[in-house]
Amino acid sequence: MLDGLFVTPAVTAILEALGSARVDGKLAVVGNAKLAAALAADREVVAIGMSPRAAKKLGATLADTATLDPGSIAAVIGVDITDDEGWDATLRAWTRVVRDGGAIVMVDKGQAPEASRRALCAGLTEIEQRHAGRAIVTSGLVTHL
Repeated sequence: MLDGLFVTPAVTAILEALGSARVDGKLAVVGNAKLAAALAADREVVAIGMSPRAAKKLGATLADTATLDPGSIAAVIGVDITDDEGWDATLRAWTRVVRDGGAIVMVDKGQAPEASRRALCAGLTEIEQRHAGRAIVTSGLVTHL
């Protein structure tokens, strides 16, 4: 129950980001089962990179985004991109599966400037940041040229 208190502000900020980006459709949630479960309450969600224990609770999950068709997802919601050593490859993989005009939403603990930098380097546009407790929710639109 205590974990739910910390997930709720992040989910609220994510929903605000998706609303601002006018995202409608299937979401991919990478690396956080609680966010996937919370967002699946009223949206179609594909859970990616979950632990075996979390996968049992969520049902079918995918190991990574490689099996998703290009442009098949409205938005990707991922966690801890500022701690990811291979962040550039991760963001390329996420961008590949998001349709043109879709969004990438990154949830991190702190490090707002680094999250913005990585979003810019990934080619995201209309970048926004929201604070949700200690979490920073950074979102941007994907444009396929």
